[in-house]
This record gives sequence, C-alpha cells and structure tokens, in this order.
Amino acid sequence: MRFLTGALMLCVAFSATAWAQNSTTANISGTVTDPLGAVMPRATVELLNTATNITRRQTTNEAGQYIFTDVPSGEYKVTVVFKGFRQSVSSLINVDGPKVYPMDVTLEVTDVLETVVVTGTRSEQEIGKISSAVSVIPREEIQQGQRVSTLEESLKRVAGVRVEDELGGNGSRVRIIIRGAGTRANSPAGSGVRGVKVLVDGIPKNNAGGSAQDLTNIDLQSAERIEVLKGPSSVLYGNQSGGVVNILTQEGPPEFFVTYRQTVGSYQLYKEHLKFGGQRDRLSYYFSLFRNDQDGYRANSRFNNTGFTSKFRYTIDSVSSLTGIVTFDRNFQQSPGPLTARQFAENPRQADPTFLANDVHSMVKETRLAAIYHRQIFGDDDLEITGYWIPRTLRPFRQIGVFIDQFFINRGVNVRYLYAGRVGGFGSRFTTGLEYQNTPIRTTTTSSTTRNITSALSEHANTIGFYALEEFSIRPNLTLTAGGRYDNVRFDSQNFATTAPRAERTFSRFTPKVGIAYQPTSALSFYANYSQGFETPVIGELRILPGGVFGFNTNLDPQVSTNYEVGARGGFFNRRLTFDTAIFRQNIRDFISPFGTFPNNSFQNVGEVKQNGFELSTQLQVIPRLALSTSYSFSDFTFASFNNGISNFSGNRLPGVPKHQLYGELRYTSLMGIYGAVESQYVGRFFVNDANNAFNPPYSVTNLRFGYERESGRKIRFSPFIGVNNIFDRKYSAFALINDALRRYYNPLPGINVYGGLGITY
Repeated sequence: MRFLTGALMLCVAFSATAWAQNSTTANISGTVTDPLGAVMPRATVELLNTATNITRRQTTNEAGQYIFTDVPSGEYKVTVVFKGFRQSVSSLINVDGPKVYPMDVTLEVTDVLETVVVTGTRSEQEIGKISSAVSVIPREEIQQGQRVSTLEESLKRVAGVRVEDELGGNGSRVRIIIRGAGTRANSPAGSGVRGVKVLVDGIPKNNAGGSAQDLTNIDLQSAERIEVLKGPSSVLYGNQSGGVVNILTQEGPPEFFVTYRQTVGSYQLYKEHLKFGGQRDRLSYYFSLFRNDQDGYRANSRFNNTGFTSKFRYTIDSVSSLTGIVTFDRNFQQSPGPLTARQFAENPRQADPTFLANDVHSMVKETRLAAIYHRQIFGDDDLEITGYWIPRTLRPFRQIGVFIDQFFINRGVNVRYLYAGRVGGFGSRFTTGLEYQNTPIRTTTTSSTTRNITSALSEHANTIGFYALEEFSIRPNLTLTAGGRYDNVRFDSQNFATTAPRAERTFSRFTPKVGIAYQPTSALSFYANYSQGFETPVIGELRILPGGVFGFNTNLDPQVSTNYEVGARGGFFNRRLTFDTAIFRQNIRDFISPFGTFPNNSFQNVGEVKQNGFELSTQLQVIPRLALSTSYSFSDFTFASFNNGISNFSGNRLPGVPKHQLYGELRYTSLMGIYGAVESQYVGRFFVNDANNAFNPPYSVTNLRFGYERESGRKIRFSPFIGVNNIFDRKYSAFALINDALRRYYNPLPGINVYGGLGITY
C-alpha cells in the first residue's frame, strides 16, 4: 500500500510539473450534440496538429463540452467519435494568437459497420469485410464496475465462448473454451490453455508447443479491448488455434493521466492498481502497477500476485514507429483440488483431502520483453517485425507426492508484410508472414518423501510457420478471401534421471481457408467460409505414457478440424438494434481425449467428433441510455465414432460442452455518470466424461454492479463502484475435471459475494 501510494504522489507531482511547463496561447472549445440537439457526454474528441501530427485527446463532460487549452499557433483538425454515430472531422482551424476558437459539433447517427479489428486478418480491417466470426469487447465492458480479476468477466458475453473459472476470482486459473476447443486443458492445479491461442498485443501466451500453463501476467486493468476470433484459425495462427483471444492494451494518451484504484471484497479480497501515461514529443508511455490478494472461497485456495505492465511507443518518423513492452508478474496460488459429487454436496468449501495433505501450490514468476517495429512502405503497405523473450520460473510447485522445479523461455520472431493496393483494377490486401517460436524447458521432479530426484527433463518445443492471405475486392462491397499456412512443429525430450534415449516427434501440416464477405448495405454484412485447423499434442501429453514409462507416445497424433460456416452481422433503426449471428458445422478427426487419474493422465486419439452450432448476439437500445445485450449458443457436439480400445462411446456427447448457453445484461448510464447493470448467465448441463454417465448440473448466476464515473478534462475524478455476484446464492461448479478415474469432477465456486472500491483519476 505504501509503495503504490508513494508512486501515486510521484505521478501527480510529475503531471503538475508537465502542466506548468505549457504556455497558454489559445483555446479550442465547443459542445457535442446529437441530431436532436441533446448534449453528448463522454464523446471522444481529438485535436490534431496537421504540421506535427501530434494529437491531443479528451472526452466531453456531462454538459457535452470540451476545451483544449494552451494551443500554439498552427493548423488543426477536430475529430469527434461516439459509438453508434458517424465520425465527425472538422475543416482546418487556423490558430493565430491567444483567443478562443469555438467548434461545436453535431454528430449524425449511422448504421455503418465501422468497427476496426486486427485479429481476423492480423492487420487492421473493417469488421464488415471479414469472412470470420469476430467479436470485440471494449474497455468499458472489461473494466467499468467490474472486479477486473479474470477473463471470465468479459468473455462470458461472447456467444460460442465459455471461460471456466476454477477457483472463483483470480486471473490465472481459468480454462477458455471456444466452440469446444480447449476442454483438454484438464489440470486442476494449473488449468492452462489448450486448443485456443491467447495473445497480448499480438504476442503469444502459448509456448512453442501450443500450451499455456496458466494466464498469469495479463493485466486486465490495462486492456483497451479484447478481440475474439472463433473457429479454426490455423491459416493465420498455426497450431492450437481452434479460436483466438487477443488482448490489446492501452497506450499513453496525448494528455497525461494517473489513476489509482482500490477494491475490497468477500474472502479477504484486496486489490490495488496504479496506472499512468501520456506523451512527450514523439514518445508515448504507459505504466501500471498491481497487487491482488485473496484468501479464496475454498480451503487451501489462497492467492496473491504483484507485478507491473509498461508500454512505450516511439514515433521514429511519419511512417515508422518502435514499440517496447516490459511486464513482470509474481503469482502464488494454492490448489484445493476437485471434489466428488458427494464431497460437493457435503461441503463445497472443502479441499480435496489429498491436495490438502500435500499442500498443493505453485509460485510462478514471468517476465515479458517485446519489441514491435512498424513501418509504412510504398504508401499503404505495412511491414511489422515483432520479437519477444519471455522467461518463466515455476518454483516451487508442490504437487501430489512431488516437488516440481521448472524454468523455460518462450522466445520468437514474427514478420508480417501487408500489400494494400489494386490488382487488375480491383482492390487487393495481401498479407504474408513468417513466425518462429522456440521454447527450451528444464524440469526437475523430486519426491516429497525420499527427496530423491525422480525426473530431470531437458525439453524443447520448436515451431515455424509460413502464411499468406489474400483479400480480393471484386466490388467495394464484395470481398473474397483465400489463404493458407504451413507449420512444422517439433518436440524433443530427454530424462537425465534415467538411461532412456532422447525422445523426438515432428508434426507438419498445411491448413487452408477460403471465404467471402458481402455488404448489401453499409449496415449489413454476410459472410461464409471454409477453413481447417490442427492441434498437435502438447509436450506434456506426448510424454505421459500408460504405465508411467518415459518416452513419447508414438501413437498419439494431431487432431484435425474442418469447418463450414455462414454468418451475418449488422444494425437496424439507426443502430438501435445490432446483431451478430453464425451457423457452423465442424468435423474433428483423431480427437485427443484424456483418461486416467490426475496427475498421471494419459491421452489418446479416440475417433471423430461432429459439431453443429448456432450463435446469436444482439444489443437493443431500449430507450436512450438503457441497453439490453444478449447472447445465445447452441452446441450439438457428439462423437460420430469413438473407440479407446476398451469402450465404444459412439453417439455420446462431447464432455465439457453444454448444449445451451445464454447470457443477458441490462445496463443503464445516466447523463450524470451514474451507471448500473444486472447480468445473468445460464449454462446447461454438460457431461464430464466420455461415457456420459456423470454430468455437471445446469446453473444460472446473476450479478449486479453500480457505480459513478464522470469525465471532465483535467479535473480529479472519483469513481466509486460496488458489485454483488451470485445474488441468489446458487451452489454450482463451472470447471470440470474431464474423465477423472476417481470421479473428482467438480470445482465449486462462491455463493453470494460482494466487492466494492474507488478509483481516482487525475
């Protein structure tokens, strides 16, 4: 607390010094209104100096007013942006002398699909021209009034996506499932990610083998937006890309700011977060510090982490920039373990006796260093080179009967080139790139009873991929997409505690995609696509052989998916009603399924899965400032063929995926800055084993949150908030341990719990 408070005082002193250095020459001010003359608070206003390309930004106050002070002589443009309205760009304002230059703005309502995303094509593209299912969660929905603890808070509103929270509130123990991809992340003491690519500013959390042990070092208080790409995405992102989650973080804004936020809540929750940023000449900077502590809902589930996030962007010249990212996170987490149905019914807050007796816990330290060079070439062409070096230490990791000490470095280089021009008189966007990623891993396992080393592993995961994607505009409203990617993934492992030889496996695959996007009007877009994806076994799945013998399972192959999809997105009635829908059919062959008893699970290819799905998201502006958002997912996922050598479960449902999932939120924001929201999520029952003789019961959870937030230029802003989760005190589990031989399937989550806090921004 003293550290963050001291840092806050330094930031305020720094900002005061910076402000004092400005010289007053002129002011540009005005009021932003809608077509009916109503003022528009919280509209984003940018002031651009056309000679220097320096931009200042602020938001309108509760009266719809803005003012830029200390404006030196020169030519300027004012741009105003507000969701659901057409962007307004003023004519040139010639500032000459110390006076007030009025610039009132009236925004026009628009149905146009103007959202720009980067995840769908690895470069900025209007969402209406993308032939894939893409969703965007803005900063307001990630942070405002939320605990800002896990991705579950943000992603549960996305149709086709489910984030399973293992422990009920910390950011590291979640499992992300997108259209069924991700259920193999099956460790109750590390969860992690399988089958889904998780990126932060385009830099992978997954290692070279495709897995991510947990989601430490994701500072959601620094998130600008989250983009979700659903369905097989191997054409751009390679192995383990049944879906993509890309968290894009804030950059330093034109005007200096500093924000301190403190949150307290049930189960001794205590969170602190300090962030500040700004711009000086050609350098933008952003820095955040965070600390999270919680005893946890269940026994043996204490959690704490501390760390920082920093991002610097230097504009080299008018066509090139260099971005640097440095982050660090220290994460301690106890693990209560999964429960049987009987244990769950008796006392959902208890820990599994075996986990409790072994004091299962982990300590993770992770540093992320990255550099991104971006340059415009030949006008509209883009070159981007990204390099990253991410050392990670897992020490100690107390597991059942053993101590694990692990160190690895996730390192890689990505090169992407975008050609944007015309070919044969038609518009063309051609993206090509190379990705190289390498992860050396050192793991030592020691018996907790004899203290003898039982395993000393030296392992490598290595992947290289080449991709190309063409977006060809036959007409301005009709875009054809075609592309492909070739990947080579190699694993090797040697156990120096045995005489066994080094084990090696190599997998390679070409994955194509074709698609079409058609916009009959500026407010409506249809798309269709065919794509393939593949998921290799991760190194831990290859290494675990039946019987515990060291080596790689030579009978375990990648699972390959083929996806057919059609969808539509758009808005009606001046965007009072917006929607996004998709229908898909996906076939997966050589499906990889876990079996056995944690932590000695084995994996095998069991057959073919057929997936038929429907997704629908809507948002309705019921009355001004009152919005209703809904999403629904229908997932009919079954084993077309299944044979594990013992049983034939053909026709059974895929475990871990509910057939029905529904989310709804009613949100109100007043002109005075008061806001409130009620949200509810329903998840249908889902089976927890391939035999379909045990299931996770259906559940519904309703949450409330309220707060006050008002922006008014450089003034100090207080933002109190309070939330109540699971207001009906439901008893439920979301994260299931699939196919556990001891039938310990369930991870209970908290009943009714509260949190509240205060943010202060200068």
